[in-house]
Amino acid sequence: MKKVLILLSFVYFSLSSFAQWSYETVNNGFDDPYRIAYTKQVDGAILKLENVDGNIAFYIQGSYTCEDYPLVEIVCVVAGENKKYSFSAITSDDRTVVFITDDLENSGMLNDFKNATTLKIRINETYCDTSVFSFYMGKSSSAYTFINN
Repeated sequence: MKKVLILLSFVYFSLSSFAQWSYETVNNGFDDPYRIAYTKQVDGAILKLENVDGNIAFYIQGSYTCEDYPLVEIVCVVAGENKKYSFSAITSDDRTVVFITDDLENSGMLNDFKNATTLKIRINETYCDTSVFSFYMGKSSSAYTFINN
């Protein structure tokens, strides 16, 4: 009986360690509190979801880009199949944030995003190095629901 309990504890720990998204309600004292969901860091970058005036902003933070409007290509791996999307993104003034879309709900990739097991993002830049990031997408549907409520 002890072996079964130990095995169950190990399985629970292993599955919980794959949880990709973290959730936070931010209250900076100036604005109304708002919710944000973000991934574990991958190669210095973090994916984030945020509800901005009713639109679900989807962006990557932490990777320097040299262009103001890089082309971002996304592959959602859903049930072993690659679903490809392209976006003209915009960067922040310090070029460490790439805003992929300001409304994930109308991006055409929402269902694939919520069901993806892996999300691969390539930031294509004409004059700089191309960056590729691969994120494990466990519980993306829960992250979307948290942000959308």
